[in-house]
Amino acid sequence: MNRIYFELYSRSSKVTVYSIRFEGKLASETDVFVKEYLEKGYVEEIQVIKRWLHNIEVRGASEGYFRPENNVSAGPVTFSKLRIYCIRCSHKVIILDGGGEKKGQKTQDGAETWKAMKLMMAIDKKLIEKIRDGAIYYSPDLTQLEGELFVDIA
Repeated sequence: MNRIYFELYSRSSKVTVYSIRFEGKLASETDVFVKEYLEKGYVEEIQVIKRWLHNIEVRGASEGYFRPENNVSAGPVTFSKLRIYCIRCSHKVIILDGGGEKKGQKTQDGAETWKAMKLMMAIDKKLIEKIRDGAIYYSPDLTQLEGELFVDIA
């Protein structure tokens, strides 16, 4: 069983961004992704992702800023060799993972992108269950998640 925590990644007046972190790890999956791909030389692609995230922080998490991928989302919507996966909870709350290099037309074409998307799909399912049970809930102003900010994935 893997416990995955939702940790504050950034916050603006428009959106709260969480990242996932596996229990026992010091860094979030988003930070691991950024560091790994910067070291691999994907500087421009990471800058595209950072601009995409900044745009969301300034404008909010409107649906148009995300690529729908099954029941989760990916970014950026502009052309990039990299994809980062997330759960768009609302126009005010998103949860980021890591991602990988896009290897073809479909997410399944790349081992890293497929793994990241499947993880986010599993997290999304558990998150919905915890919201339904009341263990995770939105703050009164709907800008943050509160309660037990973790899920357990088999």
